[in-house]
Amino acid sequence: MNDPLDGPEGSDPEEQDRYLAAMQDLTAAMAASGTSFRERVEPVLEVGREHLGFPNGHVTVVSGDEHEIVASSGLQSTITAGDETPLSETYCRHTLNESGIYVVTNASEELSADPAYERFGLEAYVGATLRADGAEYGTLCFVNDAESIPEFSDWQQTLFEHLTQWVEAEIERELAVDTREQSQRLLEATFNSPETFIGILDADGALIRANETALGFVDADDDAIFGEPFWETPWWNHNEDIACRCQDAVEQASEGEMVRFEAEHVGADGQRISTAVVARPVMVDGTVQKIIVEGTDITDLKRREEQMEFFNSILRHDILNGMTVIEARAETLAGALGGTQATYAETILDWSRDIVDLTQKVRSVLSTMSDDGLTEAETIALGPVVEGATRKAASMDTECTLKTDISEGIEVVADDLLDDVVGNILTNAVEHGGPGTTVEVTTERVGSIVQLRIADDGPGVPAGERESIFEKGERGAESTGTGFGLYFVSVMVDSYGGDIWVEESDLGGSEFVVSLPAE
Repeated sequence: MNDPLDGPEGSDPEEQDRYLAAMQDLTAAMAASGTSFRERVEPVLEVGREHLGFPNGHVTVVSGDEHEIVASSGLQSTITAGDETPLSETYCRHTLNESGIYVVTNASEELSADPAYERFGLEAYVGATLRADGAEYGTLCFVNDAESIPEFSDWQQTLFEHLTQWVEAEIERELAVDTREQSQRLLEATFNSPETFIGILDADGALIRANETALGFVDADDDAIFGEPFWETPWWNHNEDIACRCQDAVEQASEGEMVRFEAEHVGADGQRISTAVVARPVMVDGTVQKIIVEGTDITDLKRREEQMEFFNSILRHDILNGMTVIEARAETLAGALGGTQATYAETILDWSRDIVDLTQKVRSVLSTMSDDGLTEAETIALGPVVEGATRKAASMDTECTLKTDISEGIEVVADDLLDDVVGNILTNAVEHGGPGTTVEVTTERVGSIVQLRIADDGPGVPAGERESIFEKGERGAESTGTGFGLYFVSVMVDSYGGDIWVEESDLGGSEFVVSLPAE
C-alpha cells in the first residue's frame, strides 16, 4: 500500500493535507467506536463518506445469492441496515469478481442495462471484497444515488484500502466473539445437563463449581460448600465408605489418573440414587490444574440388572433344577415302561429336554443383556462347531442332505454357546425346509470378518419378514416353537460383536448369514 504522505518531492501538498485530515478523522472514529459491530463500523463509514465524497457507505454480508446490509451510514430512505436483496441485482456481484477495488463512475452510461441500475438507479459505486478468516464475507461499498464521480485519486484509493482492512479486522473480531459465545453457550448447556451431576475441583480436591443438577439434588447453598474438600460435601458425607471411595478417586485424579467407580447418594428429599462416577484430571503442560467429576444416574439400570439377576436365579435354581429332576425321572420311566405308557414317558422326556434347553438359552440372553456373560469371548475353531451342529440337525430327518465346505483352520471370536447358535439355525432349516430338504454350509473371509452362510432349498423367508424373525417372540405361521430361538441367536451374535441377516438362497430357499469377528 502506497502512503501519499511518503510521496516523492513535488507531490500535491493539498492532496497530502486531505489525506492527513482523513486519517486523523479515521483514527478518531476508531478510537471512539462503540460496543456493537454497527456502533463500531458506522462512524468509520461516515468518515469514508465525507472524504470519498459519497452520500452512503455500507457493509454487506453475502451468502450464495443472498445479499444483506449489516451496517450503513447515510441515505437512510434508500439503504439501511437489515435490507436484503438478491446478489444478482446488486453492483456487489461485480465487486466479488474483482481482485481489487471495483469502481462505477457513471452507471447511466456504463451500466444502464445492469439489473442493479434498473432496480436502484445508483449512479456511482465503489466497492471491495471483504474477507474474514481467509473466507469471503461480503463487501465494503460507497454509493451515490444521483451524481457521477471522477476517478479515484491515489490518496482516496489508499484511504479506501485502510477502511477495508479496518472493517475486515472488525468482522474477524465479531466472528471470534460469536464463536466464543456459542462455545460458551454450548459449554453451559453441557455443564447444566439435567442427566448428569458435574463438579469442578481444584488440584487439591476442593470444590470450586457444581452444576445446577448436582446442587438441586442436595439443595445446597453455593457459599456453604464451595471451597470444601469434595468428599466432605453433601453428596458424599452420608456414608463413610462412599466418602472414602470418593476421596481415593480424587487423589488418584490429582496425580493424573482417570478413575471410574459407582456410588449411591441421598438427596435432600431422601431420594436414593445410584451413579456411575468418573473423576478425570485436566492437564496443562503436564500438571493437573483442575479435576472434573461427573456422575450419571444409573438407578434404573441397576434396578434392571437386579431384576435380571433375580429372574436368572429363578431359572438357574428353581426351574432348571426342577426340570433336571423331571428329565431324569422321565428317562427312567421311558426305559422301564412299555406300550402307551412308554410313549407318554418319551413325550415327557422330550419336552423336559426342550424346556431345559430353552431355559439355558434364556439364561444366556439374560446374562448377556446384563453385561454379565456366562463365559468370556475367545477365539474358537469354527469347523468343529459346524460339524457337531450338522450331525445334530441331520438326526432330525434321515432324508435331508447337509453339505459343508468350511475352510480349514478358520477361527472366530465367540464363546461356548456358539454350538447352540449354529445348531439353532441348522435345525430351523431342516425343520422348516420340509422332508428331504438340502442345506449347504459355507464360509467366506471378508477382511477381519468371517461370514458363515447356511443356505437351504426350503420355502424361504418372505422379504418383509427377514428382519422381524429375529425379534423377541416372533415365529412363522406354521411354527410350533416359542419364537425364542432366533432371538437367542441374534442376541448372542450381537454380544460377539457380529451380525446376522437373511438373504434369498441360490438353492431357492433362505440363506442365513452370520458375520463374526475373526480376531
